[in-house]
Amino acid sequence: MPRGASANLDFLRAIAVLLVLTQHLCRKMHVENIGWVPTTSLGLFGVLLFFVHTSLVLMYSMERSGLSGIPLLKDFYTRRIFRIYPLSILAIAVALCLHLESDVNGIAGLSYGRLPGKIAILSQVLLVQNLIQVKSIVNVLWSLPFEVQMYFFLPFLFAWVQRTRTSWWLLILWTASLFTAWAQPLVSGLEHVPLLRFVPCFLPGIVAFAIPKHLRLSSYLWPILILGLVAAFTLNPVLPMGWALCLVLGLLIPFFQEIQNQNIRKISNRIATYSYGIYVSHQFCIWFALEVLATRPVLIRLLVLSASLVVLPILLYHGVEKPMIQVGKRAARAIEAPVPLLEPTGRT
Repeated sequence: MPRGASANLDFLRAIAVLLVLTQHLCRKMHVENIGWVPTTSLGLFGVLLFFVHTSLVLMYSMERSGLSGIPLLKDFYTRRIFRIYPLSILAIAVALCLHLESDVNGIAGLSYGRLPGKIAILSQVLLVQNLIQVKSIVNVLWSLPFEVQMYFFLPFLFAWVQRTRTSWWLLILWTASLFTAWAQPLVSGLEHVPLLRFVPCFLPGIVAFAIPKHLRLSSYLWPILILGLVAAFTLNPVLPMGWALCLVLGLLIPFFQEIQNQNIRKISNRIATYSYGIYVSHQFCIWFALEVLATRPVLIRLLVLSASLVVLPILLYHGVEKPMIQVGKRAARAIEAPVPLLEPTGRT
């Protein structure tokens, strides 16, 4: 698999965000099950797929940078700050301005509510609400603190993998992470480290990076694998099942040829490109179309919902996300650039 753009990873990211979107649409419309599938299981597994995808593509990104040591850390952290925070802060600000909050269980979407306290707001702006156990104002933001906390360790894991060039130690580390994940809610002290519950989902992406590429499996099987993993999770939608399926995914990624079908490649790429905007904004679209416009004809509500789900992520990407990514790149380069020494003037 190439170390840059990947149609397979675009497809994985597209499926992940569509699972989250499907869950929230179904829950807002009180659809508890689709066949045997509990709709609440879809969004959770979509997030777990995001975790695998994110850790893998960030390993590729660090590899492409050609940096190591302190320059790598500065470049990585600077870019990630400008990548993840602008849209999350914007979503929080809009929710606060509109007096919106997630429901108590965090699954039925946004509705009018009271403003949270200052500490709760600050924790969400900083994306540390999981550490102080504060409910996310926009509930889909619950997963972002885990990503941010994972960022602290990822460059060091990258350096380790680059040095050892083996996946066996990563598999041992993944096995060890299962015990800490199981113990996290039970052992005194570990309950304050919620990231431990999702380490078994992040590590498989690093395993996929470390395994040598053997493109032996047909690209036609890749969508079947991803949808098969989704189906398997719905049969037993608990976090330990997700850990195991994430490892299966990480172990198999290096063996698949790239998707060649141009239609699938194009659609997957478009959805993947706007996926962060979709993830952050879709609950606002659902709230506006299905709650604010509740007295309007169904056809109008569906048209508004469909249009907003497409248009808003595009506007967010080109108006906020992409420009801030560019700012992050420039800031990273400025940090890396050495400060020129002053030339002597010859004056005393």
